[in-house]
Amino acid sequence: MATEITGEGRTCSRRRRCIAMGFHTAVLLDPGALRLIALAERCAHEPASRQLDGEIYCAVHNIEDIDLLSDDNLWEAKRDGQVLVLHHGDWVEAPPFTRERKYAEMLLPEGLATICKDPRLVCAVALRARALTNAPPLRISSAFECRRR
Repeated sequence: MATEITGEGRTCSRRRRCIAMGFHTAVLLDPGALRLIALAERCAHEPASRQLDGEIYCAVHNIEDIDLLSDDNLWEAKRDGQVLVLHHGDWVEAPPFTRERKYAEMLLPEGLATICKDPRLVCAVALRARALTNAPPLRISSAFECRRR
């Protein structure tokens, strides 16, 4: 039985029994991967920001920012890339992933390299790759080690 693709995005046999092919691959990904893909889209389209850096930091480490944003000082901290981490019980400054290429490159899964020079696009590629390859979360200390250099 021969198969053809119709103009409507369906696969049909000659007997005209059609199977819809219009599914989205995101339904196959876990919530953590979906979070990384959403952040990758933001990296590709939004200007670099310290707040986005903080959100990336939380996503790649699989942690939550427990800053409840209850006053202006806490809003300011979030805008400055600060993340309140529960298990450390302290504020952590996210590396400038969206502004400096060397920090964006540390998001790439092991064995993946890029020739792109725009840090935001490197972030976008790295976050998508982490989501699609199911790369493990980064160690918390890896960002700190990189920041000290």
